[in-house]
Amino acid sequence: MSDARRVTKPTDDSLLRDAGIETGEVLVGKQRLRYALRPGHGAPLLFCNGIGANLELVVPLLRKLAERPVVIVDLPGTGGSPSGWFWPSLPRYARMVVGALDQLGFDGPFAVAGVSWGGGLAQQIARDYKKRVSHLILMATSPGITMMPGKPSALLRMMTPQRYFSRGYMARHAATLYGGEMRNRRDHALQHAYSTTAPSGRAYIQQVMAMYQFSSLPWLRCIRCPALVISGDDDPLVRPVNARILAAVLRDAQLHIVPGGGHLFITLRPNETAALIDTFIGAEPR
Repeated sequence: MSDARRVTKPTDDSLLRDAGIETGEVLVGKQRLRYALRPGHGAPLLFCNGIGANLELVVPLLRKLAERPVVIVDLPGTGGSPSGWFWPSLPRYARMVVGALDQLGFDGPFAVAGVSWGGGLAQQIARDYKKRVSHLILMATSPGITMMPGKPSALLRMMTPQRYFSRGYMARHAATLYGGEMRNRRDHALQHAYSTTAPSGRAYIQQVMAMYQFSSLPWLRCIRCPALVISGDDDPLVRPVNARILAAVLRDAQLHIVPGGGHLFITLRPNETAALIDTFIGAEPR
């Protein structure tokens, strides 16, 4: 298979339908956003994805979560959402995804979870919508630009979206980028690539710019809802020391380190991740 072969975009929503997940579009302001809704009972869980990522990547985890509604949105220029012209910031992205949640009829309390770049967005949402956010789940993420940096070899490969365009590139560099479950598992790298839709260049740059303006450390202590912070101990992109910092600064946080876990433990170890989230959200307030 040629390294230059472009990663195939999913041609339909059959994978999502097979998982019992509804898809559609909402208009938030002037921005059209594609969403996925896993129906259920009770207050919803809003999921914030990683940089440039399409919602299909989270399907393995959605299949394992308990029967509460789960909503995830393709941000502008990712997955099935068109690009938009706007100055990017995490507060702006927060208004978009919570606006989508509202339009789907979930205008009350909700839990919010975020992975990697989406963990920054989840922190911003917990700050901006503190009266509505009941639980905060942060996975493989950091406080933003003030984070302890990852390994240079991983960060250099993360600066380019090339991994979205070439399965060969993904297979060669997945272990360096993501560590953990990707080590010596070319099959995991290729499966991840098959589930990936390349974002637009504009969208990728916008999300990078938004994160370069973001640091939660000055206000993280003000978040009062219970928080669960999860990190793999073999994550070269977002080292586990960042999870320890988040858990130390948040008022009411639990920390869980996944042994042998890399940056993508949420999709490659969905049973374990779902059990952690369900136990945390389902537990009585301390």
